[in-house]
Amino acid sequence: MMTETVADRTTCWTISTKLSFRFAFILILSFVILKNNGAFPLFSLATKPILAATYQFVPWFSEHILHYHYDFKIVTNGSGDTSFDWVSLLIIVLIAAVGAIIWSIIDRKRTSYNDGYYWLTVIVRYYIAFMFINYGLIKMMHGQMPAPTLHRLMEPLGEFSPMGLAWTYFGFSKGYSFFVGLVEFLSILLLFRKTMVLGALITLATAINVMAVNYFFDVPVKMLSTALFLFAVFLLLPYLRAMYLLFFKGEAAKLVAARVPIFNSRNRRMIRDISKGILLILFGTMQFISYQASSRLLKQYMKKSPLHGIYRIDHSRAESESIPTSWRSIIFEFEGTATVRDTDYLPARESIALDTAKRTVSLNHVTFDYTRIDNGDIVLRHTQDDAIEEIWLRKVDPDKMELNKQGFRWIQEYPNNR
Repeated sequence: MMTETVADRTTCWTISTKLSFRFAFILILSFVILKNNGAFPLFSLATKPILAATYQFVPWFSEHILHYHYDFKIVTNGSGDTSFDWVSLLIIVLIAAVGAIIWSIIDRKRTSYNDGYYWLTVIVRYYIAFMFINYGLIKMMHGQMPAPTLHRLMEPLGEFSPMGLAWTYFGFSKGYSFFVGLVEFLSILLLFRKTMVLGALITLATAINVMAVNYFFDVPVKMLSTALFLFAVFLLLPYLRAMYLLFFKGEAAKLVAARVPIFNSRNRRMIRDISKGILLILFGTMQFISYQASSRLLKQYMKKSPLHGIYRIDHSRAESESIPTSWRSIIFEFEGTATVRDTDYLPARESIALDTAKRTVSLNHVTFDYTRIDNGDIVLRHTQDDAIEEIWLRKVDPDKMELNKQGFRWIQEYPNNR
């Protein structure tokens, strides 16, 4: 594709184009302010009063105007598709519609919004790029969808939620997680005008995939992923004819360069460049800080138990009084808890107290002395009525499980679809 010179800035817009722009401008700007998700550096500080007012107004609007009741204490949390989010989106759409009509009446003599459109695309470009870079980096560090835990490995497929299944699928392969994150990181191309179209095309494909996963695996980020998809489409609207001619007609096509506001003053151009530099530096700094914080949290959250492993409880040696005979396996994954599965393979979470210095572990309200055997087995001993009760925990090697023992192979004589 070739690039054409900047289009004529005196072109008059049609009434429908101006009305659409006014609606889109209010809608997109409101969405970016209220659904920022930490995309812009320090933006949450500036929008804090607006968000505080929204937390009050949305429940009132829901109750008195829509007559829709939900737990009004719930706002945007781990789910981005809460009742609060959907009601607030409806309010944004209504405000954009009413605002566009009022704007059209007040400013009906204006012939075009070339400069306003340019700055709106800048906001959209940076919003998409910052959002996807943030998600991309955490995927590249294998943090958003981590590798399957021991608990996951022992969980039957029927116990998985759709989202849990998707997270396990992505998390199984560190390489795939890195690749997906890298593709999302390529949205950095949106930060530069000359690579904006390429960045928007890559982002569009990425957003479609993310949106499909969120829709079909019930991941509660449907609203945001749909918005990112629509924002990418918005950036590509001026180039649809050129792409149609190139991809569908096989004809030569030109990309019209973005209309850039004319900065006659050298100082204004300097201010623009410095402002962009500061914004990118702030974003990069915050990403680095966030990366460090996420790494610390992951290490803390994923801190393994000193007894880390999957163990089969051996009831064949003697009848146990301290541990129910219905217990069949126990998983020591992270500190403070263990997961037990019974004869029906039903899971139960057990709180434990582990003292590595005294080599004791409290389980089922009983304190045992424990000894680790060379082969990985653990022997629990408990003295009761002058008798020593001994329970053996047989170590299960997770690397011998079908999911883990199958590595990458260039040559496969037969498929291994189990």
